[in-house]
Amino acid sequence: MAKFKIKDSVWNVLKEGLKIYFTNFLKFTQYMLFPVFGQIIGVGLIFGLSGWLAQEIPFLAEKYSFFNSFTTITLALVLITVPGFVIFLKAFWDYLVAYGALNSMTEAVITTGKLYDFKAHNEVVTSRSMKFIFLLLLISILSLVAINPLFWVLGMIFFIYFVLVFQVFTFEPEASITGCFKRSFVLIKGNFARTFLIMLFLGIISHYLINIGVAALFDIVRLSEFFKGIFENWASTLPLNDVNNTLMYFKMPTITPLMIANEILASSILFVVAGLTLPMRSICWTLWYKNLSDVKAENHTKKKSGK
Repeated sequence: MAKFKIKDSVWNVLKEGLKIYFTNFLKFTQYMLFPVFGQIIGVGLIFGLSGWLAQEIPFLAEKYSFFNSFTTITLALVLITVPGFVIFLKAFWDYLVAYGALNSMTEAVITTGKLYDFKAHNEVVTSRSMKFIFLLLLISILSLVAINPLFWVLGMIFFIYFVLVFQVFTFEPEASITGCFKRSFVLIKGNFARTFLIMLFLGIISHYLINIGVAALFDIVRLSEFFKGIFENWASTLPLNDVNNTLMYFKMPTITPLMIANEILASSILFVVAGLTLPMRSICWTLWYKNLSDVKAENHTKKKSGK
């Protein structure tokens, strides 16, 4: 991999990262299709089928006496949502695995110029599944703490310092779980502002510009109307009257099925865009990790030779 000059490494990382991503756009998108859309399909099946069952219960209870039993209804609800849960959990796990596998793919593209054998790259993570799960648990715990408004600023600071934990996990298999965080902290130390700049740039592209473009495209081809109709019909089955009565009591704005439909559509588009552009972010962070690792190693060598 080409070495980057320290003075302009941020722009080299971004330029090279975007080049790698768009050159291999179809393959990266193919890899992310199931992890992203599998979660949406799974959630859709869970809520869609459970909503359908809720609507059909009165007719089923009238036709079949055993549907008058709460146990029977609960069992039917569990059985009917199992396929959705299976699809969602498999897609969610594959999405998490991608956080490590995409780093391995980036290195393969850099060194060989080719991207293939997704299974082999997945094994970089799946061969150390338990360690990866504990890493995710620690990230989850830290994220829960950072949700507290009192820790927002501190949480954001540490988020930047720990942004390379998945790269450390991928490329330094000997590192412990806490060692991944320590190593990321060491790499980012002295490079906080430039790391934030990369994060800001990637966030604007993947979570804002592309998201706006896709949302506009949905409006142009009238997909927005189609999906809003589906979501609005589903939302109309919810007990909104009870919710709105409570909101009115506290003098808060009421909720309509259309409001729910708009929110679901906007959130879904953002989720899909963020998911499909995960490779772009992982590529750039892998290049940044490689760059900082090289710089730290060179500085360490110079210090030793100076002594």
